[in-house]
Amino acid sequence: MKIARDPAEAGSMVDFVPFFKAFCNPIRAQIIEFLLGGERCVCEMTGPLDQSQPLVSHHLALLRDAGLLRMRNEGTRTYYAIDWERFDGDLKGFLDYVQRLRDAPATPSNAAGACMTNPRPAKKRNAS
Repeated sequence: MKIARDPAEAGSMVDFVPFFKAFCNPIRAQIIEFLLGGERCVCEMTGPLDQSQPLVSHHLALLRDAGLLRMRNEGTRTYYAIDWERFDGDLKGFLDYVQRLRDAPATPSNAAGACMTNPRPAKKRNAS
């Protein structure tokens, strides 16, 4: 299957499946978020991600194959980073938004209070 990184290259929507699949896994999403902080070696990611080195390497390969990451070798280590040059428009905006959320100070949320209504009334029990 050809991996489309540019809509002009795509023969069909199926060519974009690896790209979208890259974001549909919690570990890969954590890796992308972790790499928003800059280039990292696999050995630097296993601890914070609480995952084994082979599993992190597997997910990094999928992200790289989808065109989201670039890698470079330095001695015996391989460093990964988001391939910002490939991103433009909406996807770069999305990653910038994730970065802003990540860097924003934590604030108390009132989301719990906003959803207090119950869409179905509770069933009444017979008092027998």
